[in-house]
Amino acid sequence: MDNLAQTLVPIIAILSLFVGAPAIVFSFIGRIKKNNNEVKKLQYQKEMLELELKKEELQLRRLEAESKHYDRLISE
Repeated sequence: MDNLAQTLVPIIAILSLFVGAPAIVFSFIGRIKKNNNEVKKLQYQKEMLELELKKEELQLRRLEAESKHYDRLISE
């Protein structure tokens, strides 16, 4: 039993060094990339919503100008 433990400890240490440590590192790298992609996606969504808002504001201004135009025509 003691001989088995002495054999398993270095094997487990080597496996953790060459399998466990890179797995942890690459999982963090993957998570960082995923978060960066999510941030970019949210930035694009924000830009799209801002453009839609600007479009609606311009449409509102156009309708207001059109309304003023028709008001002038009616009052004349």
